[in-house]
Amino acid sequence: MGINIAVEKDISDIAGLYRQLFSEMAKIQPAFICPGSQDEAFIRSNIESEDADILIYREGEEIVGFLMIQKKSTPPYECYIPHQFAHIMDLVVDQRHRGKGIGTLLLQEAETWAKKRKLEYMDLGVLTGNTAAEGLYKRMGYRDMQKTMRHML
Repeated sequence: MGINIAVEKDISDIAGLYRQLFSEMAKIQPAFICPGSQDEAFIRSNIESEDADILIYREGEEIVGFLMIQKKSTPPYECYIPHQFAHIMDLVVDQRHRGKGIGTLLLQEAETWAKKRKLEYMDLGVLTGNTAAEGLYKRMGYRDMQKTMRHML
Protein backbone atom coordinates (compact mmCIF):
# COMPACT_ATOMS: atom_id res chain seq x y z
CA MET A 1 0.00 0.00 0.00
CA GLY A 2 1.24 3.49 -0.80
CA ILE A 3 2.65 5.65 -3.55
CA ASN A 4 5.63 4.78 -5.72
CA ILE A 5 7.05 5.87 -9.05
CA ALA A 6 6.02 3.58 -11.90
CA VAL A 7 8.51 1.30 -13.61
CA GLU A 8 8.29 -0.63 -16.85
CA LYS A 9 6.55 -3.67 -15.31
CA ASP A 10 3.65 -1.37 -14.30
CA ILE A 11 2.79 -0.34 -17.87
CA SER A 12 0.03 -2.90 -18.50
CA ASP A 13 -1.74 -2.02 -15.22
CA ILE A 14 -1.52 1.69 -16.04
CA ALA A 15 -2.89 0.97 -19.52
CA GLY A 16 -5.85 -0.79 -17.91
CA LEU A 17 -6.63 2.27 -15.81
CA TYR A 18 -6.35 4.43 -18.94
CA ARG A 19 -9.06 2.30 -20.60
CA GLN A 20 -11.28 3.01 -17.60
CA LEU A 21 -10.45 6.74 -17.75
CA PHE A 22 -11.18 7.04 -21.48
CA SER A 23 -14.46 5.14 -21.08
CA GLU A 24 -15.56 7.57 -18.38
CA MET A 25 -14.43 10.58 -20.42
CA ALA A 26 -16.52 9.27 -23.34
CA LYS A 27 -19.61 9.26 -21.12
CA ILE A 28 -18.99 12.88 -20.14
CA GLN A 29 -18.33 14.18 -23.68
CA PRO A 30 -19.53 11.51 -26.14
CA ALA A 31 -19.51 13.86 -29.13
CA PHE A 32 -15.73 14.26 -28.84
CA ILE A 33 -14.29 11.32 -26.91
CA CYS A 34 -14.72 7.60 -27.42
CA PRO A 35 -13.57 4.67 -25.30
CA GLY A 36 -10.06 3.56 -26.13
CA SER A 37 -6.63 2.75 -24.81
CA GLN A 38 -3.42 4.68 -24.27
CA ASP A 39 -0.40 3.84 -26.38
CA GLU A 40 2.01 1.85 -24.22
CA ALA A 41 4.95 3.65 -25.88
CA PHE A 42 3.53 6.93 -24.53
CA ILE A 43 3.31 5.47 -21.02
CA ARG A 44 6.86 4.10 -21.31
CA SER A 45 8.21 7.46 -22.54
CA ASN A 46 6.84 9.18 -19.43
CA ILE A 47 8.32 6.52 -17.16
CA GLU A 48 11.73 6.93 -18.82
CA SER A 49 11.70 10.74 -19.12
CA GLU A 50 13.89 12.91 -16.88
CA ASP A 51 11.08 15.49 -16.84
CA ALA A 52 8.11 13.25 -16.06
CA ASP A 53 6.94 10.50 -13.75
CA ILE A 54 3.89 8.36 -13.19
CA LEU A 55 3.00 8.18 -9.51
CA ILE A 56 1.13 4.97 -8.73
CA TYR A 57 -0.96 4.00 -5.72
CA ARG A 58 -1.06 0.32 -4.80
CA GLU A 59 -3.36 -1.65 -2.59
CA GLY A 60 -1.52 -4.90 -2.13
CA GLU A 61 -0.09 -5.82 -5.52
CA GLU A 62 -2.81 -3.99 -7.46
CA ILE A 63 -2.31 -0.50 -8.91
CA VAL A 64 -5.59 1.26 -8.14
CA GLY A 65 -4.64 4.80 -9.16
CA PHE A 66 -2.03 6.85 -10.92
CA LEU A 67 -1.06 10.42 -11.67
CA MET A 68 1.11 11.37 -14.64
CA ILE A 69 3.14 14.53 -14.00
CA GLN A 70 5.43 16.43 -16.36
CA LYS A 71 7.83 19.34 -15.93
CA LYS A 72 6.90 22.13 -18.36
CA SER A 73 7.92 25.67 -19.30
CA THR A 74 5.76 28.54 -20.46
CA PRO A 75 5.94 29.19 -24.22
CA PRO A 76 8.83 31.41 -25.32
CA TYR A 77 6.59 34.30 -26.33
CA GLU A 78 7.50 37.86 -25.38
CA CYS A 79 4.11 38.37 -23.71
CA TYR A 80 4.57 35.44 -21.28
CA ILE A 81 6.45 35.76 -18.03
CA PRO A 82 8.73 32.69 -18.01
CA HIS A 83 7.79 29.97 -15.53
CA GLN A 84 8.76 26.37 -14.87
CA PHE A 85 5.76 24.37 -13.67
CA ALA A 86 4.35 20.89 -13.21
CA HIS A 87 1.55 19.75 -15.50
CA ILE A 88 -0.69 16.94 -14.34
CA MET A 89 -1.42 15.11 -17.56
CA ASP A 90 -3.78 12.48 -16.14
CA LEU A 91 -5.15 11.35 -12.80
CA VAL A 92 -7.32 8.27 -12.43
CA VAL A 93 -8.44 6.16 -9.51
CA ASP A 94 -10.11 2.81 -10.18
CA GLN A 95 -13.85 3.32 -9.77
CA ARG A 96 -13.96 0.52 -7.16
CA HIS A 97 -11.53 2.47 -4.95
CA ARG A 98 -12.92 6.00 -5.16
CA GLY A 99 -13.89 7.94 -2.07
CA LYS A 100 -10.91 6.63 -0.08
CA GLY A 101 -8.70 9.71 -0.49
CA ILE A 102 -6.39 8.13 -3.08
CA GLY A 103 -6.75 11.05 -5.51
CA THR A 104 -5.91 13.47 -2.70
CA LEU A 105 -2.82 11.45 -1.75
CA LEU A 106 -1.64 11.36 -5.37
CA LEU A 107 -2.09 15.13 -5.71
CA GLN A 108 -0.19 15.72 -2.47
CA GLU A 109 2.66 13.53 -3.69
CA ALA A 110 2.63 15.40 -7.01
CA GLU A 111 3.05 18.66 -5.10
CA THR A 112 6.07 17.18 -3.29
CA TRP A 113 7.47 16.08 -6.69
CA ALA A 114 7.07 19.62 -8.05
CA LYS A 115 8.57 21.30 -4.98
CA LYS A 116 11.65 19.03 -5.10
CA ARG A 117 12.22 20.29 -8.64
CA LYS A 118 11.72 23.91 -7.54
CA LEU A 119 8.77 24.34 -9.90
CA GLU A 120 6.55 27.36 -9.38
CA TYR A 121 3.06 25.94 -9.70
CA MET A 122 1.02 22.97 -10.88
CA ASP A 123 -1.71 22.95 -13.49
CA LEU A 124 -4.12 20.47 -15.02
CA GLY A 125 -7.15 20.24 -17.28
CA VAL A 126 -10.55 18.81 -16.42
CA LEU A 127 -13.50 18.07 -18.69
CA THR A 128 -16.55 20.24 -18.23
CA GLY A 129 -19.06 17.93 -16.59
CA ASN A 130 -16.52 15.97 -14.54
CA THR A 131 -17.90 17.39 -11.31
CA ALA A 132 -16.24 14.85 -9.00
CA ALA A 133 -12.76 15.63 -10.33
CA GLU A 134 -13.44 19.35 -10.39
CA GLY A 135 -14.57 19.23 -6.76
CA LEU A 136 -11.39 17.39 -5.74
CA TYR A 137 -9.18 19.90 -7.54
CA LYS A 138 -10.96 22.87 -5.98
CA ARG A 139 -10.65 21.32 -2.51
CA MET A 140 -6.92 20.95 -3.18
CA GLY A 141 -6.58 24.66 -4.03
CA TYR A 142 -6.77 24.65 -7.83
CA ARG A 143 -8.51 27.63 -9.44
CA ASP A 144 -9.73 28.41 -12.95
CA MET A 145 -7.06 30.18 -15.02
CA GLN A 146 -8.20 29.57 -18.59
CA LYS A 147 -11.27 28.23 -20.33
CA THR A 148 -11.53 26.48 -23.69
CA MET A 149 -14.71 27.33 -25.56
CA ARG A 150 -16.12 25.56 -28.62
CA HIS A 151 -18.63 26.63 -31.25
CA MET A 152 -20.24 23.80 -33.20
CA LEU A 153 -20.82 24.35 -36.93
